[in-house]
Amino acid sequence: MYALNILQDATAANYEKLTFPAFRYVLQDIEIEKSVIAIAASDLDQPLGLVIAEIRQDDQSAEVHSIFVEPTHRSTGIGTALLTRLEAEVVKRGCTKIEMVYTTGKPTTPALERLLQKCNWTSPQTRMLLCKGDAQTIMEAKWMKRYSYLPAGYSIFPWLEITDQERQAIQKQQEVQPWIPKDLIPFQYEKKLEPLNSLGLRYQGQVVGWLINHRLSLDTIRYTCAFVREDLQKMGRVISLFSEAGKRQVQEKIPNVIWTTPIMHKFMVAFIKKHWTPDLNNVDETRGTSKLLK
Repeated sequence: MYALNILQDATAANYEKLTFPAFRYVLQDIEIEKSVIAIAASDLDQPLGLVIAEIRQDDQSAEVHSIFVEPTHRSTGIGTALLTRLEAEVVKRGCTKIEMVYTTGKPTTPALERLLQKCNWTSPQTRMLLCKGDAQTIMEAKWMKRYSYLPAGYSIFPWLEITDQERQAIQKQQEVQPWIPKDLIPFQYEKKLEPLNSLGLRYQGQVVGWLINHRLSLDTIRYTCAFVREDLQKMGRVISLFSEAGKRQVQEKIPNVIWTTPIMHKFMVAFIKKHWTPDLNNVDETRGTSKLLK
């Protein structure tokens, strides 16, 4: 028989293995992280399951960061009990809504989605495509080679070489007549960017596109923010940026590529599904779901 407990002291660290590395720090300082709720399932102090959520700054909603049950104790009701107890706890703290974002492609995904359905959460909606691949394989794709050549008038440059005047021009143009989706404005991604292959695209002397990247580890680069002006998108100019970035990455023998594409960027989503999927290791999805609480 198992027991459920809200973790509130140093013993929370005993449950670190039941969550993602990115969230283990909250268990180490659970007494300080007042906005965090961690509920554990255990049997005679043996950790069996854990759910972690955080109350948002609006104090009206909460987000589930992770939920996990030891493989040997699945299909015993522990997951349902953890999620139900969490829902009751966030209501006590004044929340009226709870949300979760998760990634597909894992062995546990079907079980998680069954749990959400059982607990009357909304039907999961795709938010992003999550693409992972080998840089060398992608660069060898025939369609990628087609975009390695740029017509006259275009040039690719290291993003770190963008001038102050070009920055001001982009910002002023965005203020007068917005032309960049808010999630693709480059300046918000410049912190700790990867200088090797973070690139800009000029057309007739004007900056019209960019690809801002970040190093996740010694062998992996995340292509974080890719955009080309709308009237140039159907010409495949954003792929030219990917092609040049990939070329520089391969030269430095950095094998892995990862990026996400929001589902609302329909042109890029369609291009990935039509051209890139056969040359990638994985194309998974991030999905979002929620529940209104009484």
